[in-house]
Amino acid sequence: LALVVIALGVSFALRNSRLGRAWIALREDEVAAVAMGVPAVKTKLLAYGTGAAFGGMSGAFLGSFNNTVNADQFQFYFSILILGMVILGGLGSIWGVVLGAILLTYINFYFIPDVINTVPSKLGLDFDTTQITFAIYGFLLVTMMIIRPEGLIPERRRKQELHDESEDALVAQAP
Repeated sequence: LALVVIALGVSFALRNSRLGRAWIALREDEVAAVAMGVPAVKTKLLAYGTGAAFGGMSGAFLGSFNNTVNADQFQFYFSILILGMVILGGLGSIWGVVLGAILLTYINFYFIPDVINTVPSKLGLDFDTTQITFAIYGFLLVTMMIIRPEGLIPERRRKQELHDESEDALVAQAP
């Protein structure tokens, strides 16, 4: 938990810093950011280095926690799980990603094996629902993209892009 608190603190500090604003500017419109004086290559390398630092810190923690680190621990399934956490929570939203991580961890370790796994046996079917976890995640992500494309807790800027109230008012007033 201490590592999570440190990571959240650093993420919030970076987001509100000059570097964080440069990252956002490059993400939104790279040409305009460069025209305003943001050094694109340096800023992108800092983003890469920061991500590597977070990954290295979490890898060191995982290695000390499990007493070993090998390639078999990191399968494609894990990458899909992490991507699902980010998409479910909301791109660019720190608290959204935290909520997405909590929800998908709950779904992965409790809901699918303990709740949904009992349904096929009650219907007289003989299969393990943990084998269709990818299908459950895919259904969840497609449903999220249709119902709430900005995520559960959207970043303010992303929410305004997807639901621009002034644009809705103009459409309503049009003859």
